[in-house]
Amino acid sequence: MSTVTAADAANKSTQTFITAFVTGLIVAGAYLVAFLILKNRFRKIYNPRTYLVEPKKRIDPLPSGFLSWIPAILKADATQIISSNGLDAYVFVRFLYLMIEIFLPFMLVTWIIIIPVDAAASKGTNTGIEKLTFGNVGLSQTPRYAAHLIIVWLLTFWVFYLIKRELAAFVILRQDFLLSREHQQLPQSRTVLVTGVPKEFLTVEALTKFCSVLPGGVKRVWVSRKLQDLPDLYSRRMKACGKLESAETKLLKTAAKAILKATKKTGAVAPSAADIEADPSIIGQYVSVKDRPHHKLGFLGLWGKKVDSIDWAREEIAETNKLLDAGHEVFAGPSAQDKYPAESAAFIAFNTQLAAHMFAQCLAHHAPLRMSARYVEVDQEDVVWSNLSINPYQATVRYALGWAATIGLIILWAFPVAFVGLISNVSSLCISVKWMAWLCKLPTPVNGIIQGALPPIALAVLFILLPIVLRLFAQFEGIPLRKEIELSLMTRYFLFLVIHGFLTVTLASGLVAAIPSITKNPSSAVTLLATKLPSASTFFLTYFVTTSLAGASGGLLQIVALIVYYVKLFILGSTPRAVYGIKFTLGYVAWGTLFPNMTLLTVIGLTYSVIAPLVCGFAFLAFGLFWFTYKYLFLWVYAAPSSSETGGLFYPKAMSHIFVGLYIEQVCLAGLFFLAQDENKKNIAIPQGAFMVVLIVLTILFQLTMFSGYEPLFSYLPLSVADRIEGATEPLLASPTDRAEISDEEKKADTFPPPPRTSGEGLIRSPPSADSQRSDLDPNAFDHPASYEKQRTIWIPEDVHGLFKFEVDATKASGVDVSSVGAVMNEKGTVDVTRSPPGDFWAEDM
Repeated sequence: MSTVTAADAANKSTQTFITAFVTGLIVAGAYLVAFLILKNRFRKIYNPRTYLVEPKKRIDPLPSGFLSWIPAILKADATQIISSNGLDAYVFVRFLYLMIEIFLPFMLVTWIIIIPVDAAASKGTNTGIEKLTFGNVGLSQTPRYAAHLIIVWLLTFWVFYLIKRELAAFVILRQDFLLSREHQQLPQSRTVLVTGVPKEFLTVEALTKFCSVLPGGVKRVWVSRKLQDLPDLYSRRMKACGKLESAETKLLKTAAKAILKATKKTGAVAPSAADIEADPSIIGQYVSVKDRPHHKLGFLGLWGKKVDSIDWAREEIAETNKLLDAGHEVFAGPSAQDKYPAESAAFIAFNTQLAAHMFAQCLAHHAPLRMSARYVEVDQEDVVWSNLSINPYQATVRYALGWAATIGLIILWAFPVAFVGLISNVSSLCISVKWMAWLCKLPTPVNGIIQGALPPIALAVLFILLPIVLRLFAQFEGIPLRKEIELSLMTRYFLFLVIHGFLTVTLASGLVAAIPSITKNPSSAVTLLATKLPSASTFFLTYFVTTSLAGASGGLLQIVALIVYYVKLFILGSTPRAVYGIKFTLGYVAWGTLFPNMTLLTVIGLTYSVIAPLVCGFAFLAFGLFWFTYKYLFLWVYAAPSSSETGGLFYPKAMSHIFVGLYIEQVCLAGLFFLAQDENKKNIAIPQGAFMVVLIVLTILFQLTMFSGYEPLFSYLPLSVADRIEGATEPLLASPTDRAEISDEEKKADTFPPPPRTSGEGLIRSPPSADSQRSDLDPNAFDHPASYEKQRTIWIPEDVHGLFKFEVDATKASGVDVSSVGAVMNEKGTVDVTRSPPGDFWAEDM
């Protein structure tokens, strides 16, 4: 029988928090020191946006001083993120700043009022940091619950105000972004993808006539077609191109090493370029037939016929080139409809941005589900081509199946996550379960590591594969755009995190803490669980500490990116194309997973803000550090592909996640109030519980009112901004001079966050240009690449001995396009590049 008391368990919980806090400080300090040492030595990792992007998007390097970089980041204009990385990145940093605005007042108010109410002469029985929780209010001190009620009402209305302000500001920000001169010149700004198109409209002429009633009419229409074997041939060719580049580079590298070895061993002179030209077969003297690159044609190259990789790839590319060229000729000719019939989707490029947004939100067809799914702001690189053939009825069934699979996965995931929750409260578990009593006898630091450090790590491992599976579920539904898949992933992943990363862990931890009393008096299970629930806050305190200190400082150091960069460069950088990708492409983030991880912290902070006020301080610290880190990353490090830009649509979803935190907080407090009893076992806080129910109703009404009013403005441009759209021939509204004047404060673009505005003028609007409506729109802009793209130029390096010339000539002779421009290989076989692959854009000063 264990002699460890509940007080000892509470002390261990305190020690757990202290251990996690000290460990976090040590890790953060080590990361920070490493960052200070490395930031000026590895420009590619810590300052790539100072030279690896087009000149107009570059930023000045950070100061090289020991600490001068800190005020430089703090003072940097965050609105620069819009021009450098898009609105998605900006609203993410803005969301982090919003959390600072929420949790700073929360911390001040709860620490000044609620902590003394919970801890000072409250006659509670808790010890350690659990003394600073709602559960420490003694049975004879229940009138103190009035303080919790008043504070939660005040703080909730503070959140209401901020959400209202942010929704209003976001609408203006998004409109300014979409109406900026740079964005209006992109074809995607005026292009709509429509699915479920009836057969009678699946021609260019029919759709052009159908949309002619819209302002400006249609510029061009691309009807999606069933391309038969063209996509498979395209994939075969791309695979063969990659294989040929790899094999050619490997051959040259093998020859270079053999020549170097021979010259060192015999002292012979390495062959010159003249020798190579006189005898092209000289490469065979250094690389035997068996040493040439080979591979097997079976699954993953594990079995099957063994072939010479270079000869096979050349033949494969030549064959697929011939077949694809024939297919391209048919696709562009009059018989295209016969061989490649139209599917149920089309891309429509309008002459004006206004027409695109009008078409995207109007009722397009009289039949159910027909032409109902329309997506504006479409980029070719963002399209999931395989999903364009899914009709509306299939999409409806797939949607139901996709969400059924998601819900099923949530249910199955509960078991391993609940186990993690048990570990997080092992100090109570070792008292409750006899055979685990030995855990209480472990040294205090060891116990602290077990229940402080291990649970967050275990949760991270559990959730690491989830986004991959959830993305597959979203794609299975038939969503045709990758950005829409990310938006769907954000909802699914957040649901998972809240249920398993928060609620399951909370209930499991609270249940463990209540086990001793429940076993003695089972009828008191509900009451005891409610009173013990605040004890689960210890786990989330350690979670905030681990996440904020290690996560934010790790984001600055980017140790994984640094290691992976050099591992890839020296181990995986085997071809010029691979070296270019490693040296010249910049990293970015996956919004579908990054946003939910931050909004989960919001939910945890809001839920425990009054129940365990200590959380507020660490939430403020976490969001402050993350704001600083991501502001730096998006200004100096990351580069967002324009094809994935949603125009900030993740932000309204993040706002809705804040309401989830409010609801959980309010329901928990209502339950605690209704279950609270005095020393006479009388429910003493029924009025407080009733007021919480009223607050829940008010929160629901506020959310419905806000989103019903603002939601249509999140996705589409209204008619009231028609006079700001380039290419409009007749103004649909009064001139800008007839509208409200803009205040000096509203014109400021150097504040963060920008103040809410009431006029229609934009923060980043540029003057319209007469030539913005380009007539040279790519005729294949929204065709499947397999229907028109020529073979990618094979890129091999120029070795110092000139052996590459023979390989270039032999490859060209087989009918394959090849080039060595901008790629070199030294005498040791190391590849380097000085520009982008042939045919790709390259600025000479990059």
